[in-house]
Amino acid sequence: MKLFGTAGIRGTLWEKVTPELALRMGRAIGTYVEGETVAVARDGRTSSVMLQSAMISGLLSAGKEVLDLGLIPTPALAWATRDHADGGVMITASHNPPTDNGIKVFNGDGTEFYVEQEKELEELYSSGNFRKARWDEIKSVKPIEVIDDYIKAVLDFVNHETNLKILYDGANGAGSVLAPYLLREMGAKVVSINAHVDGHFPGRKPEPRYENIAYLGKLVTELGVDLVIAQDGDADRIAVFDEKGNYLTEDTVIALFAKRYVEEHGGGTVVVSIDTGSRIDQVVEEAGGRVVRIPLGQPHDGIKRYKAIFAAEPWKLVHPKFGPWIDSFVTMGLLIKMIDEEGRPLSEIVKAEIPDFYLTKKNVPCPDELKGKAVESAAKVLEEKLKDEIRETLTISGYRFNLKDRSWVLVRPSGTEPKIRVVVEAPSERRRDELFELAYSAVSKAVEELKKRKPED
Repeated sequence: MKLFGTAGIRGTLWEKVTPELALRMGRAIGTYVEGETVAVARDGRTSSVMLQSAMISGLLSAGKEVLDLGLIPTPALAWATRDHADGGVMITASHNPPTDNGIKVFNGDGTEFYVEQEKELEELYSSGNFRKARWDEIKSVKPIEVIDDYIKAVLDFVNHETNLKILYDGANGAGSVLAPYLLREMGAKVVSINAHVDGHFPGRKPEPRYENIAYLGKLVTELGVDLVIAQDGDADRIAVFDEKGNYLTEDTVIALFAKRYVEEHGGGTVVVSIDTGSRIDQVVEEAGGRVVRIPLGQPHDGIKRYKAIFAAEPWKLVHPKFGPWIDSFVTMGLLIKMIDEEGRPLSEIVKAEIPDFYLTKKNVPCPDELKGKAVESAAKVLEEKLKDEIRETLTISGYRFNLKDRSWVLVRPSGTEPKIRVVVEAPSERRRDELFELAYSAVSKAVEELKKRKPED
């Protein structure tokens, strides 16, 4: 059984994620992590206290001292792990539905576990070769408060005060206990919605994709705000609307930061996930840098391998100077600073700096056991249909076909859900629509054909 996906362990409560799994994984983590102390935190899901308690029991059984950080956002757990512990564990399913939960594991420097570490940890989990602490070796659980210190660390790093008016949507998630206070400490006037923690996510779905937060754009003019910031369930993701109510695509936000990091460093490597777009390549190359694409869920691996000055995937940005983890709070602080220092609204910054490309994303439902074969089958069809147009084929996470006109097509299996992701981007809407119809049809047909086959085939 493969436990780890693109972002730790994640799945439906009682089907994949159970207290028994958390207890056993706690024993494995307690055995695997060197050093004496592990920090543990949780998001606001209804099952998180239960799973955190099981995790703590497992860690204690292996002889670890546990720092209980309580309910905080994932970036704060990563920061606190670097400052206080030898390893960290976050109980969260991030942006997944409220029925789900999961486990993310962190190294002592705040990085999420690398792929090879997840593999080793899963092998240990399966083997059951756990350390068993003697009765006199069992250590304590120490509750600690880190939110105020983390806010201070972000404020010191961003080093900026503002008078912008900001609308914040916390998705009833863990960011609600931190983001409004951080923004007010920066001097911002803050209007908050969905900013009380509730594991049922009553305000909206926790994933901050456009269809879930479109209503925020309509509130911009009514409230007269300069910026809208939305987060997900554990607050590592960030989505943005400008002062006109326009949703900034994930690639636009990444491109804005990538451009500035490359200009600041006089070049350098930017690492982005396989599902990001051509506007990033264009602004980075024009600024004198280069873009390297990596699998989803591995920005920390990319930073280590390519010595990247910046790393990102949709909604998730890593600022290595602050720390090697995804940090939406640093992102929101630096974005506010960017707007103020430019002396013009966000919409004008984007219009002047970021080229237009047209992107479409859609999922094809597919049973987990068929995802690999379906992607392979669809990729063969696309390779044949596009053979005269393909400039480069990337196979690090599904199949991405980069075409000669800067269009690209990606089909990849989801690492967290029974779906296949289909992503298409092109310089024109017509070109995008043509490519998307081709790709989506190829994946849909592949899935249907595999479903029809007999089990023995």
